[in-house]
Amino acid sequence: MKAIGSLPKKLYSFYLTEIYLIFFIGFLIGLFSGFLTYGISVLILFFIGMSINFQLDLFYLPILFFSCLGGIFIVPGYFIRKIGEQKIVKSLSKDIPPNYNASKPLNFIPKWLTLIGLNIKISVINSLRRKGEFKRYFIVFLITSLIVFTLALGVFVLNKSSQEWVKKSQGEDIIAIGHRDVLGNYSLMYSMFSDPDLFIYNNSINFLDSEYLFNYSYVEDLNNIIEVEKIDRRLIGFFNTEEQDGYHISEAGAYHLVGQGRTGIFPIIGLNITEMIQNFEIEGSFFTDSDSYMRMFIGDGLAYNNFDYALDQSLMIDEIGHIFHISGVVIDSFYSGYTGYVDLQILREDLNFTNNEINLILLKIESDSYESIKEEFETIIAVNLGVNYTHIQLEPFFRQNIRFISNLTLYPSFIIIIMAIISFLSLYNYQKGGIMDKAKDFLIMRAVGSKYKYIRRILFLESLYVIVPSISLSLGIGMIINSLFLFERISLPHISVPFIIFSIEFLLFLFFDFLSLYPIIKKVKTFKIKDFNLY
Repeated sequence: MKAIGSLPKKLYSFYLTEIYLIFFIGFLIGLFSGFLTYGISVLILFFIGMSINFQLDLFYLPILFFSCLGGIFIVPGYFIRKIGEQKIVKSLSKDIPPNYNASKPLNFIPKWLTLIGLNIKISVINSLRRKGEFKRYFIVFLITSLIVFTLALGVFVLNKSSQEWVKKSQGEDIIAIGHRDVLGNYSLMYSMFSDPDLFIYNNSINFLDSEYLFNYSYVEDLNNIIEVEKIDRRLIGFFNTEEQDGYHISEAGAYHLVGQGRTGIFPIIGLNITEMIQNFEIEGSFFTDSDSYMRMFIGDGLAYNNFDYALDQSLMIDEIGHIFHISGVVIDSFYSGYTGYVDLQILREDLNFTNNEINLILLKIESDSYESIKEEFETIIAVNLGVNYTHIQLEPFFRQNIRFISNLTLYPSFIIIIMAIISFLSLYNYQKGGIMDKAKDFLIMRAVGSKYKYIRRILFLESLYVIVPSISLSLGIGMIINSLFLFERISLPHISVPFIIFSIEFLLFLFFDFLSLYPIIKKVKTFKIKDFNLY
């Protein structure tokens, strides 16, 4: 086209339009495939007990689209402009430079590698001849392996940490005692964490109704059960709450008034901080006996959705007219984290309760001891509280939430599989892209008696030179990314975990490399001398 007088700008616009056409088609196919696989994933998750609403993203999708448009104009556009300005001989030389000198001495590392064996020598020379393609695919493999490694390590760490946070907020081997209605709703308020379709409203039950209240002295015999490790007395109720303004200190040291006066109806739980069974993951601090009148801590759902800066603000409980400063924010699975915790005695006083009323008892018992003490629980409750009171194990509801956390890793795992497919196709195209350039060499090798297995080894080694540095670099970058952008309170795995993930990824790439050779060798076997009439 240049030979017959086409202007470089015309060539540039022609080929850039071709790239945009490929992008539009690929984007639409990818969009349709994405919606299809997302819908299938939602159905699969629904059948395993997870309910997820199908949503069309209108924020990140346009960002992805327009960033790709700009990226195409900048990156491929630069290379097309560069090619348009090149001389004809340089354009026809493809990735092998027209001034390539095969007799030029090798650098130390390539020279050292060539001494190992003939196959390695040929593979090193082929890689040096195709520096441009080597660099492109190095970037492709680096990005792909970085995504896979970062996702795998991030998913592992967040899954492990999330399960640990949920266990801390729920406890293990917990028995709840109370009225049947109270226990039924209380247990469902834990299930809300893993079931977004479930919601307990304030009009579902009035926890503070007199028929649900009792005095702990009625069941003091629970202290005599040696398998009971800890007793946590509680008073739960729904209350109207209002966000209070506060002053937040910015990084520059300036004070800013924060708060929007948001209101809501949320469960407030009164407890003795020294009796609390849960070992919450907390930002800030719990209240103490000395400051319990003025301080409280709240769940993460309430903190991050109904406050600007929760630790700099306060919460007013309207029914009792009491304002508590928020001293801590806990990661909580109860009521999806929309819960407040105050001192039990303070709450009783504000409600004008004078008989040490509670409506819930949590017991921490020894592991695997429930069956042996079950009848003892039933006897104490039936004799002292009546037939409307009972006990339940909270373990099934806790396990449901743990399974929910584990199932959340299914979707990132699907993305990892997609990245693995891309890796396989990239390896195949890397081998296929230069196969015709190397076909003459392979024919000469065959003519002097070389076997196909040696050709296979050469191709395998050429891919290996791209895979090893790209995956090794992704290990370092991936660990840095995870350490910079993951939460501070994560539970770090053993140092061997990243290297185990790296090893699995490396072996997977080697497998893909080996697998991609079969169609390539099949093509090599069909080469004839007449194939080179095109050159």
